Amino acid sequence: MRIGIKLEIGFLESKVYRQLYGERDILKCLKEWGIKAVETPIGQETDHNVLMEHIYQCCKAGMHVSLHPYSENTPYNPAFFSPKGNNPCRELHQRFFALAAEAARQQQAKTIVNIHPAAGPRESSRSMLVDQSVRFFEWAGKWCRSNAPAVCPVAELQIRPNPDESIQRIGDNFTELLDIVTNSQVDACWDFGHGLLNSQRFGLLLEPPLELQPRIVHVHCHDVNGDDHHPLIFGNVPWKRFLRSLIEWGFNDTVILEITPENFLAAGGLHVLKHTVHAIVEYVEDDSLLA
Repeated sequence: MRIGIKLEIGFLESKVYRQLYGERDILKCLKEWGIKAVETPIGQETDHNVLMEHIYQCCKAGMHVSLHPYSENTPYNPAFFSPKGNNPCRELHQRFFALAAEAARQQQAKTIVNIHPAAGPRESSRSMLVDQSVRFFEWAGKWCRSNAPAVCPVAELQIRPNPDESIQRIGDNFTELLDIVTNSQVDACWDFGHGLLNSQRFGLLLEPPLELQPRIVHVHCHDVNGDDHHPLIFGNVPWKRFLRSLIEWGFNDTVILEITPENFLAAGGLHVLKHTVHAIVEYVEDDSLLA
């Protein structure tokens, strides 16, 4: 199992990253602490050349790279996907998959592209948004198998909006996520924090059903403190239990600490980051887990 961390493009020049890490060599520190992967958020505004340089620097440092597109509330969301014509959603993700193929070439291993299923206004037909999600991921899987076989698009468990929000997100429960990955023939990302909040707020399943377990090939790990994406210090997300379940299922892929530098700083800074990293690395390297 590989432990990774969220790392944004421009981290070397970022004021918030410098506030967190000081003058340390960020990639060198992470590697010394046991981090072996990074996941990078991308979007329509992401510059091709800047992303390629980011991938090169991370791979050069020995980090395994995955990509995480964000497209909610934009024309690039899977809700607006079409396999025909000049479709912005299809064209943007095709570009991302091509960049992910270059990452796969550099790291000599598959590249995960972790994508949220469709999101749309609350008044939209949910069945239509589900169908759009399936159409998008079916196309994504086929395109990658034909053009970039080392690239693996996966569908992430989303967080269900609160009742006062005007949006709905497809794949915000395990049953729907299972339907999407089964019908589109891609795999899934289990987001621990999303699952906990969905369970606490709406009584949804806390853990994936048996049928979904073999389809989980990527994980987001973070704690919850009112909202999500916090360091592993609050004890609300039972991440050790979740990881043990993954190990028992035979999972041997990447677990990403999807925690913002702002939340590390708010919780105490670098020593909290190191505590979080050391806690999860030591846990997964504990030989007794395999007994």
